[in-house]
Amino acid sequence: MLFLGIVFFMTDTFRFAKTLYLIARVSPYEQAGTTDKTVQVLGDSTGYGTGATSGKYTIAGLLGADYPQYTIKNQSVNGRTIEGLLEDNQDFSGQYEMILLQIGGNDILQKRGTEETLADLNALLNLLSEHTNNIVMMTSGNVGAAVAFSGEEAKTYEQLTRALRSGVQEIAQSRADFTYVDLFDEPEDDPFAEEPDTYTAADSLHPSNEGYALWYTKLKPVVEPILSEAS
Repeated sequence: MLFLGIVFFMTDTFRFAKTLYLIARVSPYEQAGTTDKTVQVLGDSTGYGTGATSGKYTIAGLLGADYPQYTIKNQSVNGRTIEGLLEDNQDFSGQYEMILLQIGGNDILQKRGTEETLADLNALLNLLSEHTNNIVMMTSGNVGAAVAFSGEEAKTYEQLTRALRSGVQEIAQSRADFTYVDLFDEPEDDPFAEEPDTYTAADSLHPSNEGYALWYTKLKPVVEPILSEAS
């Protein structure tokens, strides 16, 4: 049992080292647009772009390529939870055409209580609603399907993913200013589970360039009416 514990520790250490490398090779994508309209990205490592080889392959970078007229600001921090994002933005200011939230994955990874997390999200949405008419949120796909996890741990993360997803969908149905982009696929239809070498980065957890591009195909139909009408 001691040997197994050492193996698991070494596996986690190697994965953490790979994640640090992925963080170091990219930075949150931002751009200066040609108009006075701004998109604000608030997120965790997926907003930061961890796993991509360059900022242009991240969600913010793909948005920038499709909507070069928009200024894109990006305040994303690796490891951040919804609670952390709420705490960090008590003095949030400015007016934005859209605020994109890439958040929630760390709440699942840290096994935070779903009700507590949803309460934090509601408080965050109330805070941000004064600064935009359009809040769009992406969380993650099925965390339990990530190559990094297996067995009971994978099952637990899948259950937590499903619970948070369900709660956020209910919130989205009750708010006119909030849209949830569902990145979840059932295990038998999940490209991240079927082709991890393609869609997952070297740490077996974060999306690769192709993973972010796949997520973007789900985001684009949601933001197109918002950003094209305001152009």
